[in-house]
Amino acid sequence: MTLLWSLLAFAVAIGVLVTVHEYGHFLAARLMGVKVLRFSVGFGRPLLRRRFGRDGTEFVVAALPLGGYVKMLDEREGAVAPDERARAFNRKGLRARTFIVSAGPLANFLFAIVAYGVMFMIGVGGVRPVVGEVTPDTPAAVAGFERGEEIVRIAGREATDWEQVNLRLLDHTVRGDSIEIWVRDEAGREWRRELDLGDRQALLAEGQFLRRVGLQPYRPELVPRIGAVEGGSPADRAGLAPGDRVTRVDGDRVGDWYALVQRIQASPDQTLRLEVERDGRTLHLEVVPASVSRNGDAVGRIGAGVDPDQPAAREMAVVVRQGPGQALLSGFGRTWDVSVLTLGILWRMVTGEASVKNISGPVTIAEFAGTSAVIGISAFLGFLGLVSISLGIINLLPIPMLDGGHLLYFLAEAVKGSPVSERTQIIGQQLGLLAIAGLMTLALYNDFTRLFG
Repeated sequence: MTLLWSLLAFAVAIGVLVTVHEYGHFLAARLMGVKVLRFSVGFGRPLLRRRFGRDGTEFVVAALPLGGYVKMLDEREGAVAPDERARAFNRKGLRARTFIVSAGPLANFLFAIVAYGVMFMIGVGGVRPVVGEVTPDTPAAVAGFERGEEIVRIAGREATDWEQVNLRLLDHTVRGDSIEIWVRDEAGREWRRELDLGDRQALLAEGQFLRRVGLQPYRPELVPRIGAVEGGSPADRAGLAPGDRVTRVDGDRVGDWYALVQRIQASPDQTLRLEVERDGRTLHLEVVPASVSRNGDAVGRIGAGVDPDQPAAREMAVVVRQGPGQALLSGFGRTWDVSVLTLGILWRMVTGEASVKNISGPVTIAEFAGTSAVIGISAFLGFLGLVSISLGIINLLPIPMLDGGHLLYFLAEAVKGSPVSERTQIIGQQLGLLAIAGLMTLALYNDFTRLFG
């Protein structure tokens, strides 16, 4: 069920984002007076096709959903009737062609702003950035961070949850500088910390970024009481229900929720005997945690969450909810921050200061699609915004076959005063195809390395 849910969420996400990207090209072409012959979501054999509009544009849903394209009238791709030559793409001026090609990535960035904006209007749940354990001999330890301090400002900007902290620390790590952080201790006093993030190569390696910085989120003691249970999960099959309090595992007393999680994660595909309190009764249930991959290791998972209606959980939870105007401004700010951060990490990969293992492929994207969809619509919108930005940036890379490759040809045309020769474009397409194949191979290799170690 988890696999099917991830595949469904992935198909929805890719379908939406590809449609948005290609609609940007389609709308720009129509505005510039170019005739559009086909609008395709996916490649390969058409599964659905219909013709609409005065031009009889063919709209297609194809078998392979990892992309799409807009086919425009173009004399380089076939004969064009004399009365329609003025509507061919190749007959348009340089500015018009540049606008049409740029419109796809631009649509992705605009979609991200809207997706993040709606996310902030619905409400974004998070966890207060209270510091737990500080790892010795790390930048956080050197800066003097202590357990129980709450991060309140980073480089003059308010920090409300750990997600904001993570993004801003990543941004400054990419820059390789030190950053001023203000924290509030348990007595309410504020202290200044200077965090040195100059060792980019070590901090941008594969794995959990915050742990390498030396910060671990504070974990309050939570009662091991079950909240939500996923349908069809091991917990559901075992008979666990919301409100159940797990008291023992294989006869050992369970102190808190995290002790229960650790026991489950350490027991993939092993039968665990649970003692559960329910409505004043004691039940004995057996559950077999499913084996899932996490950073190349097999861990157990039963598909049950903690009951969030506990004083300790409520104390740590924050929800950011904004009105439409402020939400769109926040959406623009989040899109800008993520775009700059993504470009920075890509550049550090080129220079060797960040691990190429940070590149993810369709398997990892599908996994995160399913996870965010399970959490709720707000988390799924945040996931869509993130992937939409990535799609826009990737398409702007100066690689032939991508939009950025076409823009590179247009730049050369603007400099030399004439279009790039057809032979040069063919060679560029071949090189671009090799580059894309190499990137996809690397991404899939990283995906399967994470899955199977």
